[in-house]
Amino acid sequence: MELEFNVVLGTVILLALAVFLTVKYVYNPFKSTLKKASAGDPEAQYRLGYLYYQGKYVAQDYRQAFHWFQTAAQNGYFKAHTALAGLYNAGHGCQKSNADTFKHYTLAAEQGDFEARVNLAVCHLKGIGTPVNETLGFETMKAAADDKSPIAQLLTGDMYERGCGVEKNETLALKYYILAGNQGEPRAKERIKKLKSKK
Repeated sequence: MELEFNVVLGTVILLALAVFLTVKYVYNPFKSTLKKASAGDPEAQYRLGYLYYQGKYVAQDYRQAFHWFQTAAQNGYFKAHTALAGLYNAGHGCQKSNADTFKHYTLAAEQGDFEARVNLAVCHLKGIGTPVNETLGFETMKAAADDKSPIAQLLTGDMYERGCGVEKNETLALKYYILAGNQGEPRAKERIKKLKSKK
């Protein structure tokens, strides 16, 4: 019985080691992504930037991430503008620049990127690269919410609840929290519960 147990345990350990080594040394998308990116594939350029940013399959390098996101953006991959805006906002791999943060969120938002649209609204609300304009921030956020972005729905509800950039309206706040909750936004349930308890 003990011998059988040891054989099974040994087999399990060998399988686990094989999976670990395969993931660590065999399945590494870096080389194939670099090859495609170097050949001019904009999506691969974006993914390569993300690999450098994340530091998962290659050493984290914000300068390389910036280079590849910039290359992808220049080649028409609009999601790369969102990534560039984030790097400019944090000053990772480049000099921090509110103007460039706003510029790149605007470019990506014009192409319909939800993350960029939400962040562009935040730029208007906080004056990042543009004058503070709560009304425009609200309108930008609500447009993304009405296009079914769950995070934008949550934030639009919050803006209605607080009266930020729009007249305070708890009924509309609840409506947007429910919309966000129906799409699985995890924070929406707590907001709905809190707002209903006030009534």
